[in-house]
Amino acid sequence: MSNTFADWIRERVPEFLRSPFFVLEGWQWLGLVAIVLAGVIIDRIVRYAAAFWLRRLLANNTAALELEKEIHLEQPLGILAMAIAWSGMLHLLDLPVGAVSILTVAVKLIIAVAGVWASYRVADLLGAWLATMAARTESTLDDLLVPMIRRALKIIVTAFGLVFIAQNLDVDVTSLLAGLGIGGLAFALAAKDTVENLFGSFTVLADRPFKIGDWVVIGDLEGTVEELGLRSTRIRTFYNSLITIPNSNLVNTAVDNYGERQYRRISTALGVQYDTPPATIEAFCEGIRELIRNHPYTRKDFYMVYFDRFDAFSLGIRLYCFHEVPDWGTELRERQRLYIDILHLAKKLGVEFAFPTQTLHVSSLPDTPQIVPPGDPATLVAGIEAAKQVMDRTGSTGREEPVKF
Repeated sequence: MSNTFADWIRERVPEFLRSPFFVLEGWQWLGLVAIVLAGVIIDRIVRYAAAFWLRRLLANNTAALELEKEIHLEQPLGILAMAIAWSGMLHLLDLPVGAVSILTVAVKLIIAVAGVWASYRVADLLGAWLATMAARTESTLDDLLVPMIRRALKIIVTAFGLVFIAQNLDVDVTSLLAGLGIGGLAFALAAKDTVENLFGSFTVLADRPFKIGDWVVIGDLEGTVEELGLRSTRIRTFYNSLITIPNSNLVNTAVDNYGERQYRRISTALGVQYDTPPATIEAFCEGIRELIRNHPYTRKDFYMVYFDRFDAFSLGIRLYCFHEVPDWGTELRERQRLYIDILHLAKKLGVEFAFPTQTLHVSSLPDTPQIVPPGDPATLVAGIEAAKQVMDRTGSTGREEPVKF
């Protein structure tokens, strides 16, 4: 009476299949082929089922679904299922001890590699899912945390995978860890910078001097924050290179965050010709103020437009105001709209802008000049009406959407 599956097979196979053939019996070789084919079939079934269920599970998360189609998580899952099936079926063949040892080590190694591979893919999908969830919230802290969580998961997976592989290769993990303890001091000294960068990343998360997408200036570096990692922060410069800054540097370096500006300042001087009448200068200044009061993106509670100095070849008018815009592209667009309207206003009032020249004046004694009282209402009204006509003609009162890149 047969006691095992192998004995049951031996009783029913022909005599020539029970004869040894290269260490194994003939039916054992056929059994190995059958086990390999069964594993391949299980691999295909698991891949198909995993792909079907993953796409259904991630149907509401576009980013994670697109990433899954790119990384194919079902591949390592299928290999993992195949190796587990092989591990469970090998004992059925009653193989010699040496063969069992070799095949068991090989199968466990495949299981470990497939498990680490699958865990890496799961960490990527989890990161994409968390990034989508973070994008729906108003907080910027989660945008910084998501890349760090993804990398931390991969580090943990790698550590456990290496330990598992070492155990399967009969490496004494306890002795290995003890050896690391002996060299712990040297390791700590070598990892000093890494530890500083790690604590630097925690400091950045606590202080939150910037968020992903902010325009920052850190020392001599300028660009937009692209990623905050456990060791370093990546900044994309405006000439499209990628700069990596160790997080330890951020602790002791001033961070100028342009992305947190509520207003974008304009501070410039307009030089008009010396022969411009005072009343015209006053009308021109008041007209510019009216442009600022009516432009859609200008700050209305604080602005200054005044004739403030006598330059070598021009009369200087100080323009000081702010735009409330979300990004640099919108700032440039709105600044251009304001400047063009100022040019139209100057042309309408007969104001000529000065440029470096030398003029020789020969004249007799002048007649008594006509004095226009400062702040004359008629002068101010003329500037306001001219500004309104300019804006009506150029269409500058309409508020356009921010610039998108």
